[in-house]
Amino acid sequence: MFLFSGKKASIARRLSTSLVVCISIICIIFISLTYYKKQKTSNELLSKKAREYQELITSSLKIPLWDIDRDNIRDIGKSYIQNNDLICRLYIFDPMNRIIFSQEKEDNLEGIRLAWNIVHKTDFIGRIEMDISSDVFSQKNKAFFISGMQTLLLVIIMISLTTGFFLNAVLRKPFQELNTIVQLYSSGQYDSSKTQSSYIEFEQFVNVLNQMAEKIIKQNETLEQRVIERTQKLNQANEELKNLAVLADEANTAKGEFLTNVSHELRTPMNGILGMSSVLMDLVIDDGQLQCVKIIQDSAYDLLSLINDLLDFSSLDTGRFKLKKLNFDLTQAIDMILELFHLKAKSKNLQLTHTISNDVPTALIGDSVRLQQIIANLIDNGIKFSDAGTVHLDISLQLDSPTYPVLCFSISDTGIGIDHQDMKHLFKLFSQVDASVTRKYGGTGLGLIIAKNLVSLMDGEISVKSQKDKGSTFWFTACFEKQGHTSEDI
Repeated sequence: MFLFSGKKASIARRLSTSLVVCISIICIIFISLTYYKKQKTSNELLSKKAREYQELITSSLKIPLWDIDRDNIRDIGKSYIQNNDLICRLYIFDPMNRIIFSQEKEDNLEGIRLAWNIVHKTDFIGRIEMDISSDVFSQKNKAFFISGMQTLLLVIIMISLTTGFFLNAVLRKPFQELNTIVQLYSSGQYDSSKTQSSYIEFEQFVNVLNQMAEKIIKQNETLEQRVIERTQKLNQANEELKNLAVLADEANTAKGEFLTNVSHELRTPMNGILGMSSVLMDLVIDDGQLQCVKIIQDSAYDLLSLINDLLDFSSLDTGRFKLKKLNFDLTQAIDMILELFHLKAKSKNLQLTHTISNDVPTALIGDSVRLQQIIANLIDNGIKFSDAGTVHLDISLQLDSPTYPVLCFSISDTGIGIDHQDMKHLFKLFSQVDASVTRKYGGTGLGLIIAKNLVSLMDGEISVKSQKDKGSTFWFTACFEKQGHTSEDI
């Protein structure tokens, strides 16, 4: 396992290597045990040989030592050390501990050292020291170990080649069969991949794959059926939505036509009421009657204003409303609006003022009537919701351009103001900030909706800044065309 950690290798190679490693370990252990056993046997044999030499040397030197025959002693010593590979050192001493014979071999190795006394009857006649070398047995053991390792290496090479070839030959076919099955599964051919493996080891794995394929086929069939059902439902829903959209368009068209027709039908009697109220104002005598006629006329004007708002909203909502592009003077248009509201502001003791910045162009091309309608609506609201103070109109240049300048119109008042949480109701259809305000001041909420749509047609935006009990500032931007520009200016 550790041999292939982090590396890619075939199963045959892994098995072959594992087998070689196991056999190598077993052989090394066997050779080591055999070597240890031979080493132990060699030591025992060496000890036995040492005792035998001791007995032979003792029997050979006992008489010469008793006779103190030095020449004979030396001859015996030489014969023993020259004719025996095991004896590497031999010292012979007389009873006075004087050396009679001494000789050592050059390759004297450590072995067994023996020293003993020679006694004849009861008399001490000499002493002998002898070293027995283990070199002969060590050489034989080393030769055995080297031979065993060489044999092991040869066996390992043979096993590697044999097992590698054998495993590749044996494992190639089953793995090719398994690979074919897996490729069929991966390509989505679940029906054709239902098969049985000819190898017991892979049979369970292939059965699991077949079961998985059956589940996938069933899931795919279920999923396809669900997709078909949901597609049908989606198509039905789309058809219903198309029908509803057609019905909604027809309803909007009918609503617009209805509002337009009703508004036009209402304007005729309203104009009659206004005309007759004017006549009555000239005919009445006392103040009480005059006050009643004035109430009738004011109510008629309010109704006529509401009818006009409905007509404008209907046109804007159906997309049929188009802005006119006519030359007009901004200063004259503003003066005309302020003149209309001068008396109304004065009646509530309000100051109606305005300022136009010097850099604002006044000779413009656009729909001045709709611009006046937006400003009139915002000034009317400022006067309506203010009991004292000032209603101020400020006109400034937001973006200068040689052809299409953008102007900013800001209407500020000192009225009741709007709470921050109630601002979300502004600019919504038929919406008022507070029901109590509606009861007190009146209004339908159409004015700001119409103003917002008109501002959008003028490529501008509208918003408000306000604080409760501190007044409000409504502002909007509008884009106009300068009079007298040429194509070169563009």
